[in-house]
Amino acid sequence: MRLALALLLALFTLPALAQSTTDPVETVRALYAKDDATELRFFAKTLRTLFERDAKEAQGEVGRLGFAYHVNGQDTEPGWAKTLSLTLVSQDETRAEIQARFKNFTPQDLRYDLVKEGGRWLVADVRSLRKERWRLMEIMSAPLQ
Repeated sequence: MRLALALLLALFTLPALAQSTTDPVETVRALYAKDDATELRFFAKTLRTLFERDAKEAQGEVGRLGFAYHVNGQDTEPGWAKTLSLTLVSQDETRAEIQARFKNFTPQDLRYDLVKEGGRWLVADVRSLRKERWRLMEIMSAPLQ
């Protein structure tokens, strides 16, 4: 009985852990479900290349990104994930914009720009639209300090 329940649960959670070929919102949902926003499989080629370069140049130290961009902070408030809301803002055949709103100590509003590469929706950039504004591509493109 327990095995059957575990298999059933696995069948329902597997789609949430993979990038989607049809729904860009599901790619962002999978990124949050993975809880490792620097996992390269979610990134489009340009952003993935910048993260790889950063890891090489930082040599095990903190690189260009000194915070977890997906929660817009270094720490998380208990229960923040329960407040996460993902909304499709726009989409065409090759590009999509997803809004991620949640409360992590303060209200957060992030926008994910996705592109379709190799038949999958992948994150090309992320930007914060609240008090402290930033773009992930700008941070990752800056010189290492």
